[in-house]
Formats: sequence, structure tokens, C-alpha cells
Amino acid sequence: MKHIGWARKSPGGALPQAALPVLQLLVLVAALALLSAARAETIKLPLQKLSAQPTMELRCVSDAKSIDIPIPERWAVRSISVQLRYMLSMNMVSENSQLLVLMNNVAIGQARLNAQAPDVSLGVTVPVNLVVPGYNRLTFQVVQHYSRNKCEAPCAPDLWTSINLAESFVQIDYSLKPVPLQLSALSSAVFDPRILPRGEVNVITEDLSAERLTVASIVASGIARRFDYRNVVFHVSDRIRPGMDNALVGGRAFVDQFLERNGVPTRAIDGGYLRLLHLPGGEKGADPRHVLLVVSGADANAEKIAAVTFANITFPFPGGDELKAYEFSLPGLAKYSGRHVLTAGRSYDFKTLNLPTLSFKGLNPGPRELTFRLPADFYIRPNHYAKLSLQFAYGAGMRSADSSLVVGVNGRGVRAIALAREGGDFIERYELDVPTYVFKPGPNTISFTPHFSVTGEICDLLQTDGLFLTLFDNSTLKFPDMPHFVEMPRIDLFMYNGFPFTRWPDGFETSVLLGEKDPNLAAAAFNLVGMITQKNGFPLFGTQITYGTPRPGEVLALGRIGTLPEALRQAAPFNAETAAMVPYPVVRTWENEVKLAYSKQSGALGSGRALLTMFQSPSQPGRTVLMLTGETIDDVLAGSEAMLDPAVQARGVGDVVLIERAEPEHKVTALSVSARYVTGERGRFSAFESFLYTNPWLYYAAIGLASMLFLLGLYLWLRVRRSRKIGAAKE
Repeated sequence: MKHIGWARKSPGGALPQAALPVLQLLVLVAALALLSAARAETIKLPLQKLSAQPTMELRCVSDAKSIDIPIPERWAVRSISVQLRYMLSMNMVSENSQLLVLMNNVAIGQARLNAQAPDVSLGVTVPVNLVVPGYNRLTFQVVQHYSRNKCEAPCAPDLWTSINLAESFVQIDYSLKPVPLQLSALSSAVFDPRILPRGEVNVITEDLSAERLTVASIVASGIARRFDYRNVVFHVSDRIRPGMDNALVGGRAFVDQFLERNGVPTRAIDGGYLRLLHLPGGEKGADPRHVLLVVSGADANAEKIAAVTFANITFPFPGGDELKAYEFSLPGLAKYSGRHVLTAGRSYDFKTLNLPTLSFKGLNPGPRELTFRLPADFYIRPNHYAKLSLQFAYGAGMRSADSSLVVGVNGRGVRAIALAREGGDFIERYELDVPTYVFKPGPNTISFTPHFSVTGEICDLLQTDGLFLTLFDNSTLKFPDMPHFVEMPRIDLFMYNGFPFTRWPDGFETSVLLGEKDPNLAAAAFNLVGMITQKNGFPLFGTQITYGTPRPGEVLALGRIGTLPEALRQAAPFNAETAAMVPYPVVRTWENEVKLAYSKQSGALGSGRALLTMFQSPSQPGRTVLMLTGETIDDVLAGSEAMLDPAVQARGVGDVVLIERAEPEHKVTALSVSARYVTGERGRFSAFESFLYTNPWLYYAAIGLASMLFLLGLYLWLRVRRSRKIGAAKE
């Protein structure tokens, strides 16, 4: 038998000539292995980050629920594994109860549900060939029993398995593929919403002038739009940041000099100019795994045309690495026309609202949801109703006494529709009036949950295929006309969909006011511009970045304490400067009103904190200022990044929000301090309308007085008429 090993040295101290190629090959293999390992990356993500709930409950005799795992186009997945932590009912019968794990409908692991060991950790390795770019469905399917020898209720309360999504993880080992140099790949392979855990982009600007940053903010808005709901954090600098995608924004001369300085051949820039190239790396050469997006133009107007064109490339064209744009026209925009926003008075079919025809089957089919948004300043009046017109069919064999389709709004049941015919039925135009007060401004959800009961004894149940309900996509929803009229300030409306900056979907009449020229402050502004874009689903073409005095309209102000205009600082409900009045909550009444005590004091906000305040513009009634401040610019930048966290957004209410950086979760304290004002579609209302809205008791008193006067007049008229009749009778 031959053995292959290291060659011994010759007496002269040199390796034999025949051993040199083998040694060179081994060195090359080792170098390639080290290079490959250096480029490999690993991400370990809690499943809770991929779901809206901290736990997943699997109930009844059989149940199945899924989570979608995103895999970006630019990832070459080497291995993927899932670590589950779950607990099960102690009444489970282990011999015929099991958990099955599937990836894209292929079984990859299973385990018995052992009641003797109810707290379980389970590791499952996913075959790489089952994972594809896009969203991969990870399914947990259970079969659960509590009886061995007798029949059992199919949905007994003690048939449950609870998966702890906060302590369950998916781990992915991957390397980055080379990015294709095609502008059409910007949405699919570069700024990809499937990138985990968040997007990160560096914006290189020629300078920090208001005009240049306004163009750069359009580019940032277009980038955030492509990331969809995935958080994206921006950096701003004058040089390339390796290890991430970069965007270069500037005039023709600046771009040519920048590219030449980084060893990239220049091309003729004519009109608005877009170019995609692999990230220059200086002496190390270009990095094909990351890109540099060039946004430039022959002049300032052409540069803006290039930025707007980039923000709107949603069709896979062009297929090259370069584009020259000479003109751009936008469609006519209407107010309140952002992402998934319903127009009052218009009837929508479910297909239009992204709810295709649904078929519910079996004993425990689970709910399906219809999601939409209402304008943030909708004044939802009582005694009005949203109209649901349902088209559905259900199968035979259901018990009419307690089989139903439950309709819920925002997690609460509002109506149960009886499935009354045991022989099944086909229902057309089932009209359902839902009171508007169960809805809310911003995102809303209508859920449909069938509950099937069967005739006969439980033990007779052998076939469940006849238990079905189909809800057709030609069912409709119509919301009544409502005025745009809301009491402010309300930071929660900003967290919902960027209101009031998204009253016009493109951010028209909005100024982003910066306290000073600093790249980190510009990055903080881009973070919030990106957040607003993602909330409303439309690039902010009409927003302007400015220093000093903002233009008329809504104002988003960012800066260190003391650097923003004094008029805004004095109008803010919480002033963190020296010798300021500081509110402290004292007591909360039954009406949920907070009584405040004020202390005039001199103190510091403190490092690691950011203060978010909302108040009425001191120069324009009905207009809003949202101000983000901190002791340092780094605090403002960190505050803008914290605002991308859904947990921070959920707790951002009132008009004063204090954000403290902490791990693993930021601390958020909210107050309502400011005087109320109202705003609406036109941004301002008469003093009389505002007074009636903010003092509803006076409105009802006026109605009562008018009713009394009407009744008094009617009484006097009837009395006079009766007197005349009596007089005529006497004559």
C-alpha cells in the first residue's frame, strides 16, 4: 500500500524536484480555502424577526403553519439549519403524535411529541438544493392525539404545541455572488428586500449643499423603496466604504475626477446619467460582490432627472450598465394615494386588494386576512358603516347550530355568519354592514375565520374533505366618505405611514431642515426619508432638504440641541436646552388624561438619547413640525436608526418620545404635552370649525338647543292653529 505524505528533505536540505508540484498544489488549495473562508458569512436570525408574533400555536388533531425565509438573489447558500424551541401539552399521547418540518413542501425532519419531555429543542438541517432565491416556505405540521383507544374531540383544549419563535433560529452560511452589471438588476440583486438582517448603503456626495442633498435624498428614497419593508441604514461620506453597496451622487466634473482617482475609466456624461459598476477597490482591484451606482448629469436639472429615473426603474429595463435620461414625466398624483390606501366611496373587489379566491378545508383551516390602509387623518364618524358584500360557498355535512364564518376587524370579531344549511349552499351578495368606529387611521385588517362543526357523533367522522368554505375574490369592500380632519399632534400617525408628510404621496410641501452641514446628520435625514418612503410606498420627489428657514408646509427638523432655528425650539413642547420648562406626569385620570407638573430647570439630555417631538408650526396654523434632536450628531443618527425598529415605532405615541439606546431593546418613553390643533386636507381650518371639533360638548349643546327651538316653534304653531279652529267652531 502506498502512503502519500510530506516529502522528507534531501541531505542537502532541499525538497526533491518531483515533490515541488505537489507542494505548490497544496499551498494553492490552502490559499483558496482561506480565501473562501474569508468570504463566507454566517447569519443567525430568530424566527420572530420573520413573523409578527412571538409564538406559533399549533392546535387540534392536525394543524400546520408556515414562515417564509427570504434568500437574496446574490447569496450562494452553503448550508442552512433550523433550531426549534417548543413546548407541548402534557396530555399528549406520544405514540401517535408527531411534529413534521417541511421546506417548500418537502419533509426535512420529524419528531415525536413526547409528553414526558414537554420542553424540546430540535435541530433540523435543510438540504441546500431545496432552497431557492426568493421566499422559501418553512412549514411546521403536527398530528396530535390525547386518546389511544377511544374517540376524541378534534379540537380539544389540551391538543396544542407552542413554538417559541424568539428562541428558535435559522442559521444560514453563505457567500456573495458577483453582482451582474445590469441596471435592471438593481431591484432583484442589489437593493433586495430579502437581504438579512437589514440593508446598508453608503451615499457619496459631491458636497453637503441643500441642492445636492435634495437630489441625494431622492436616490436614498428610491433605494429604500426597493428594499420594501426591510430596514435600510444609510451612511454619507466623501469616499467609498468597502463591504457594502455605494451610490455616487454629483456633477459631471466631480464624478469624472472621483472615478479616475479610483482607477475607473470614465465615459461621456450626457443628460441625466446612471451607471452601475463593481465597487472599485484601489490596489486590491474591484469588488464584484458589491456595486457603485453613479447618479450624475450634465447640469443640476439633468442630475435630478437621473435621480428620479433611478427611483422609478421598476421594469426590468435597461439590461446594460449605463443609461442616459433626457426627460421624465410623472403621473397626476392625488392626495392620500399611497401604498394600499383605500379611496372613500369606491368599491374594491377582493382580488384588487390582493386577496384571491380562498378555500378553507378541514377541521382547523385557520384565518385569512385582508389588509389595507385608511388615510391617517380620516375623521371616522359614528353611525357610518363600511359595506362588505361577500360571495361564498360551503359544503355539506356541517351542523347548522354552530358552524359559522367569523368576520373580524383588527383582531376582534364583529360578526358571525351562520352556515345554516346542512346540505351546503352558494351565497351571493351577502351584505354585511361593519360600523366604522371599529376601524382606525392607518393599517387595518379584516379577517375571515371559518368554524366547522359536524353532524352525528365524533367517532363517526371519517371523511373531512366535504368540510370546506370558498370565499370568492369578486367579494367587495366599500368604505363611506369621510372628511380629512384629525386632531394633532400624534406621532403614532407618523409611525403608521409618515403622516402628515405623506398627505401628498411624493412629499410635496415637505422640507427636511438640517441644523448644520454634517455627513452623519445627512445620513440621519436619509434614514427618515427612507422610512417614510417604505411606509407610503412612493418615492419622495417633492421633498426638499434645506438649512435655515424652511419653505411653507410641513417640516422635518434634525440637529443637535441649540442648532435649529430658535422659533422652532421655542415652540417645541419639550425644550432640552438650559433653563427650560420640563413636564413630569403626576397622575392619570379615569379618562386617560395625564396631569403634568412643570419644573423650570437647567439640565442635560444626556448621551445615548434622542428626543422626538411633534408640534404645530409657529408660522403656519394647521401645519406640523417633527423634530429629532440629541446632544451630539451621533445621538441624532442613532435615534434615526432606532426609529426604523418596529418595536420603537409601536411605542411612539403622543407628541414627546424619548429614545434611549439599549440592548437588546431600545427604551422608549412617550408623553402628550402640547396643546391640540387640527389639520385636514387643506392643512388649515377656520377657528370656528377647530373650536367645535375640539369642544364636542358645545356641538351637541347647539344641536339640543336647535331641537328645543324647533319643538317650541312647532308647539306655538299648533297652539295658534288650534285656537283658530276653536274660534271658527264658535262662529
